[in-house]
Amino acid sequence: MKGIILSEFVEFLESSLGPDQAQIVIDKSGVGSGGAYSRVGHYDYQELIQLLTHAAAESEIEASELVNKFSQHLFMVFRRDYSVFFEGVDSAAHMLSQIDNHIHVEVKKLYPDAELPKFEYTNTGESLVLDYSSPRPLAAVAKALVMACIQYFGDKEKLVSSEISEDQCSAKFVIAVSSN
Repeated sequence: MKGIILSEFVEFLESSLGPDQAQIVIDKSGVGSGGAYSRVGHYDYQELIQLLTHAAAESEIEASELVNKFSQHLFMVFRRDYSVFFEGVDSAAHMLSQIDNHIHVEVKKLYPDAELPKFEYTNTGESLVLDYSSPRPLAAVAKALVMACIQYFGDKEKLVSSEISEDQCSAKFVIAVSSN
């Protein structure tokens, strides 16, 4: 997993829980990196799960709520740092349908060793069906990012169903597409 996710999670913890509480989470999680992440470094995805688990326990905030709040934070980081991908994009469906064939192509140019999740989509006109697969069990994060994307574009679309596999490595999201 690229360090941007982990470094942003630590930043999210510091801003939402405070620096002292974030450090307690890092210390108690026992992550191999000690919580020091380079945005371009490569780390074990398990560190994110460890940090999330301990953040939920320390803050008494449900893990799913933390994932949702972190995903909103992360989506805004993507918006800030990768604004070129947002140019000419007017809806969540438009953004989500270009993940694999545009965004991930560019990410691979910058980071050839990146192990990216795969997104395939079908647009029926009334809905966008997004199939997610990853070697990492992070489908709940993918769902939260889809929801953050929908919210960012003004809730014109709506996530009408999500089916996440038991192993959390794949999911199917159905998004009702706005007729505007």
